[in-house]
Amino acid sequence: MDADIHKLYESDFYQILDFKCRCKDCGTSKPEYSSSFSISFVRKGNFLFNVFRNSLDSYTGCVLITKPGYERTVTHTHSIPDECTILDFKNDFYEEIKQTYSVVKFLFNNDAHSTLIKIDVAAEVLHNAVLSNVLTRNTERLNMDSIVLEIVENVFGILDNHNQDSQLPSRLKKYHLTTVEIAKEYMLQNYQNDISLTQLAQHCNISPFHFSRIFKKITSYSPYQFLASVRLKNAEMMIKATTSPIFEIAYQSGFNSVEHFTNSFTQKFGTTPTSYRKIIQS
Repeated sequence: MDADIHKLYESDFYQILDFKCRCKDCGTSKPEYSSSFSISFVRKGNFLFNVFRNSLDSYTGCVLITKPGYERTVTHTHSIPDECTILDFKNDFYEEIKQTYSVVKFLFNNDAHSTLIKIDVAAEVLHNAVLSNVLTRNTERLNMDSIVLEIVENVFGILDNHNQDSQLPSRLKKYHLTTVEIAKEYMLQNYQNDISLTQLAQHCNISPFHFSRIFKKITSYSPYQFLASVRLKNAEMMIKATTSPIFEIAYQSGFNSVEHFTNSFTQKFGTTPTSYRKIIQS
């Protein structure tokens, strides 16, 4: 495959790779061999990940989970070059994953070489945090490892209950995937701000009415639901990783009042931010 693959970061048990396709025409790659267990976040583009008896339709909001020891090909179906963030794990860690998630049938099904899931907003925020840390060189090892392990837990939590169809109409993907990619990136980078639907739509060069419908069709979230989930996940991460006061976390996460933040956080996590901090510190 004609692609640029760069190592962004390496830990004791994984490495983070940046994949950018350089193919200019739609087509199918030659067979490639998977030698390690990996979790790949699709950032841009649309492609079919072809494995035994399956073609996995991959686009933004999807994660590919690939086991070692199998061949695959990739069919490019979109004019925008594919981009992925690949978490590539060492074999010892893969064995630990199999022991920890022994109830996940995919790991032990020899006919299932790879699988694809739609992730939630929490996983998108964690993925964005990893990329942000790498780009700003804020790569303190314990912090990076903690985020990656939380990604693993999140992905396998979804995989354990996985029973969903990731197929979207071809026309929708062809004309509007880029719109959603741009909108998600904007919200992930500007969640602290008060963002309007018109502002988002103008950033994507589309009418507010069509933007709202397209975004929900592709992501299963309304734009506000996505933004609210981004804010809550960032707040949770700050509560875990910092000693900042709750009111400061609320405003830094984009909430316009502590009361609104407390109510939203309690509804999501079943306890107040203050109680949540006491629980994780105990």
